Amino acid sequence: MDFSADAPTARSRLYPALPAATRRLRVVALVSGVNAPSWIAETLAAVVDSDVAELVTVAAVTVPPPRHMPHLLELFLHADAWVAGIARMATARCSLPGRLPQTVFGACSAVQVEPRLELSDEDLQRLAASEPDLIVAFGLPPAGPRLGAIARHGVWTFERYAADALRSALWLLDPVMRGDPVTRSGLVLHLSDIDDWRLLQPLRSATSQLSFSRNRANQLLRTPALLVRSLRELAQGRTPARHPAPRFEPPGALAMCLFGPRFVLRAMRRQLPRLGRVESWFLALRRGPQLDPAAPSFGQFRRIDAPPGHFWADPCAVRHDGRDYVFVEEYLYATRRGRIAAVELDADLRAVRSSVALETPWHLSYPCLFDWDGDTYMTVESSESQRVTLYRARRFPDRWDLVAHLLHGWNIVDPTLHFDGTRWYLFATVKESALSYDDRIWDDLFLFWAPTPLGPWRPHPKNPIVSDVRAARPAGRLFVHDGRLIRPSQDCSVDYGYAVVFNEVTQLDTERYEERRVGRLDPAWDAHLKGCHTYSAHAGLEVLDAKILVGRRREHEPQSAAAPAVSKKRMSEDTR
Repeated sequence: MDFSADAPTARSRLYPALPAATRRLRVVALVSGVNAPSWIAETLAAVVDSDVAELVTVAAVTVPPPRHMPHLLELFLHADAWVAGIARMATARCSLPGRLPQTVFGACSAVQVEPRLELSDEDLQRLAASEPDLIVAFGLPPAGPRLGAIARHGVWTFERYAADALRSALWLLDPVMRGDPVTRSGLVLHLSDIDDWRLLQPLRSATSQLSFSRNRANQLLRTPALLVRSLRELAQGRTPARHPAPRFEPPGALAMCLFGPRFVLRAMRRQLPRLGRVESWFLALRRGPQLDPAAPSFGQFRRIDAPPGHFWADPCAVRHDGRDYVFVEEYLYATRRGRIAAVELDADLRAVRSSVALETPWHLSYPCLFDWDGDTYMTVESSESQRVTLYRARRFPDRWDLVAHLLHGWNIVDPTLHFDGTRWYLFATVKESALSYDDRIWDDLFLFWAPTPLGPWRPHPKNPIVSDVRAARPAGRLFVHDGRLIRPSQDCSVDYGYAVVFNEVTQLDTERYEERRVGRLDPAWDAHLKGCHTYSAHAGLEVLDAKILVGRRREHEPQSAAAPAVSKKRMSEDTR
């Protein structure tokens, strides 16, 4: 099979195209220097590349150096940055002239920079001549009234120290110090039209519990997409929703002294249990009445482990020609890459055989199977290939033909198809950031629709439909329970794949999407479990995966074609 055949080159749209008559916004950027952190450079580049705005001027403004911060806080920030590794890429210096078109650059002289930024009459006239719709400022004080008056939408100012690699976004230290699993973030901006700070495009992300620099990088690298989303709303004549901005005061000496021991204990609790161990997953299966998503629990189940040298996760239950199968990600420790395997079950839910269904040069996971037009089809997660591909069974379960590429050009994870009787929908989480230091694709759920699984796939106007690490990433196919459409999702706030959340879809069409949480399944069956993240039910069979820690020797066990290990166990009824 040629896995690259007919691969598209253009990116799929994540948002609907604007009406042809829509005028692109004219944006002026003010920066505190032309050598700026990479997240600022990528934010301005995203404006240049967008279909909603044009960057007409980038002007550098001279400002005084930053004030000193408390000594212990500065010491902690230096040490934290030193161990942050690749996360420092977010604040690494970048030449704006080397990243942006040369034609946009100018210069301004600051007349007053504290407490408000104003420019000389000459500079104001020069900027006004460019007829800006919006001015965006980085690393400068909030704009004064004269500057704010020259743009139709005023001035949006990022924090005063946005260009400072040490103290930028210092308010993101607060959830790290408190040990919160979730960081509430978005665009924290001073808006000149109301002369106050507000939060735009709010989202909830997993807190990097052991590093402020990593927690900050996770948020700053989202800024390009978040700013373009806000510009898209402005271009369509809508004012982005404005939420209260987080308030934060830099911690003093006493607060840092108290935080130090707590931070060390937190690191020990999180890291010591993992010494000499790796993550592994097993399958839990049962027959009987389907769980109630409002009060989910698992009673008696059969546990199935993969052969040595592997683990099985991301189950998808299916019945074919009267036989039960579970398609899974089969992860090989030796290659550190996943492939899709089909596990056949007998009447007692014993795994009688397993076979490789699909293998490519890149990692595969999260099989999603469905029947359409007399054939069986499958999508998988293949984010390394930057596309979602549809396969059709030529010989079930181990021969599959590539049919079409549904989405392309993005890192897309856990694509999940659903048919509502009229049209098809595709749910998936997507990484928009051009810069990224890890594989976190947990926060933003996007929705697409099409008349058939072959497409054409169109982005939903509400994208992203969920921006919350506690409920965005899909956790299996949608299903109907007591007349309610349920979307399983992952809660990745505590840890990746920590729990399955069940959400009732209350509105779903080509213009609207609404859901509400109805229940949650935590890994409470056993004290040794670390997570569960995919649920599937079909024809009276339910299957769930569960995460545990195993000795590192499991990585080096020889691969075996022997039958999987099977055992029985009772899950706890306590599901919190």
